Amino acid sequence: MEKNQSPARVACVQMDVVQGQVEQNLATARRMVEEACAQGATLMVLPELFNTGCVFDNRAQVFAVAEPVPGGQSTALLLELAKAHGVYIVASLVEQDGPDLFNTAVLAGPEGLVGKFRKLHPCEDEVYWIEPGNLGLPVFHTPIGRIGLLICLDAYYPETFRILAMQGADVICVPFNAGDVKESRHLPDPYYTMASTLCMANALSNHVLVVGTDRVGRTGSVKFAGQSVIADQWGAPIAGPAGNEREEILYADVDLCDSRRKYFHPTNSRLANRRTDVYSADLGYCPEKYRKQ
Repeated sequence: MEKNQSPARVACVQMDVVQGQVEQNLATARRMVEEACAQGATLMVLPELFNTGCVFDNRAQVFAVAEPVPGGQSTALLLELAKAHGVYIVASLVEQDGPDLFNTAVLAGPEGLVGKFRKLHPCEDEVYWIEPGNLGLPVFHTPIGRIGLLICLDAYYPETFRILAMQGADVICVPFNAGDVKESRHLPDPYYTMASTLCMANALSNHVLVVGTDRVGRTGSVKFAGQSVIADQWGAPIAGPAGNEREEILYADVDLCDSRRKYFHPTNSRLANRRTDVYSADLGYCPEKYRKQ
């Protein structure tokens, strides 16, 4: 019998985000993270732009809520909670770095700021205010395992998951702001967004655990889909998809080291059987181009 080498309880913190109301959103995040910690969660993923929402009319509005990372109050809250409870927390926010803005996922841990990832693929109106990410696709080594980060539209590009998997990620955490598109795209029940499907498909393709957290609620005419999901290395939803209307927390007890058991079949391994005579092994990714964190 295989041992449970790296037990963890991962959680999707599916919260309602009120546009522009930073203090209110931070209070919601604190409440839900503390609830998840009380239930034994050790790795939590919050939605994209958990502290501000994502619907902006102009750049001035975005600059008004942007924060340095570290140094801003939102990162400070994540660091406080991670240290107090001995856990790891992933959340995305608007980062200001001099004159530039980035949509940045923060990984906070008991030891402090583990690292950050800047969204590579701006989505829709984001192209008017954020810069494409310039930190590459880092995998962060932590005591509970190797953690990779993506943000929303990055999940639509299979190269991102593959590059993280090739660098040894045990789990890939994806904050989303996915909208409810059921009426316009006629997705089958019970799905209101492609976000959960992308998580499951890429988990299977790369034999890696994927945790995708979407938000719920509405900003103006934009309704968010929820349906957060935790997909195991076989692509199966071991928690979720969550509902599409209310705040909730999904939990899954996992062994993060399951992602390292690539040779689960003598002739069928997702990564070992890649045809690198047809395409490059690393997809052209050059980690040395990006600064170390």
